[in-house]
Amino acid sequence: MPTVYKQYPNKIDTFFPSEFILYISSRIELRKGPGAFPCKEMDVIEQAVIIAAGRGVQLGPLTRDRPRPMLPVLGKPVVIRIMDRMREAGIRHFIVVVGEHEGGVASYLNGGWVPDAQVQIVLQPESRGTLDAFAAATRYITGPFLVASCDHLVPEDHVAKLIDQFWKTQADMILSLTPYSNETAFPVVTLDGEAVTEISLEVPSEDRRLSSFMVYACGSRILDHLAAASPDDYEMARPIQSLIDAGGQVGYLNAGWHMHLTKAIDLLTINKRFLREGRDTHILSEIPASVQIIPPVRIDPRVSVGRGAKIGPYVYLESGSQIGQQAIIRDSIVLDKSEIAPKEFVYGQIVMRRQRISEEPEAQKTRPTKPEGLQKFLDSIKDES
Repeated sequence: MPTVYKQYPNKIDTFFPSEFILYISSRIELRKGPGAFPCKEMDVIEQAVIIAAGRGVQLGPLTRDRPRPMLPVLGKPVVIRIMDRMREAGIRHFIVVVGEHEGGVASYLNGGWVPDAQVQIVLQPESRGTLDAFAAATRYITGPFLVASCDHLVPEDHVAKLIDQFWKTQADMILSLTPYSNETAFPVVTLDGEAVTEISLEVPSEDRRLSSFMVYACGSRILDHLAAASPDDYEMARPIQSLIDAGGQVGYLNAGWHMHLTKAIDLLTINKRFLREGRDTHILSEIPASVQIIPPVRIDPRVSVGRGAKIGPYVYLESGSQIGQQAIIRDSIVLDKSEIAPKEFVYGQIVMRRQRISEEPEAQKTRPTKPEGLQKFLDSIKDES
């Protein structure tokens, strides 16, 4: 069980065990200024700040009953997916900032993650933006660190490469980069060789088509520039530009791919990406022998599947969902307390208890439809029957 030093959600109730005090005492030498770190050389980054505050109202019905950090990706909350990536890269000390509605995040970390991680929960009492949440965590930072938003997802090896780039270049900061998209409107960067020379929230011209997203490796100097922030600066663009203007060295690493929970249907896309990785494609419920599974598929515990159902490929069934007899499900996720009727066909949807969200641009459908181009697939299923 990870050690959680600040209890939540009932009240702000802080305590510091003796082993934590000993750990901090052993790590910190005499500081010579705000945010200064120990002078001895290190070859690893040991801490990460995770911004898990903010309910995610833009995600519509998905966050009606649970906050954005707790949305499921193959049996785990999305916040745990980025923390898993960091842990695999050697991070063992996490500072997780939550808001007043994210008590479930603290509860999960306190009882259901991994035994070798130390987690400091920090409360952001009022929702005042990403930089305010990050500022709340700075008092616990004791050395070079990673910082990430809870719903930025990256390849398995990206975090390890980010840390390696940080030490190899001896930069003050390494940014993660992805192609610019009008849908996300992340900050746009200007590059000169291996250096970032400008970062801006303005809409880019054609020759500036790379954006940064908040999975960063940081040294101490960025902490001196947080005053440059504004509430709408979700990826720390203005503090980073202030660091560059002050002569700081900011490098970058291109992500092989990057996913972000910008709109509700992104949850389906993210789950399909993780299904493709194949590491958590388990069948954890008892299912009838007549059920056909077409990998990759993930079925959580406590899922009811009727006889003759055909599930897959690219399907995730969350705990508490129910699948009727002879139902057909492809490229979809079925969330807790949701039901699929007998003989129903579901394709490209997020299925919730009261609503469905479709991959089709028109939107949130209440009944599934047969997408164009799948008639041969349906005919083949009828032949098999």
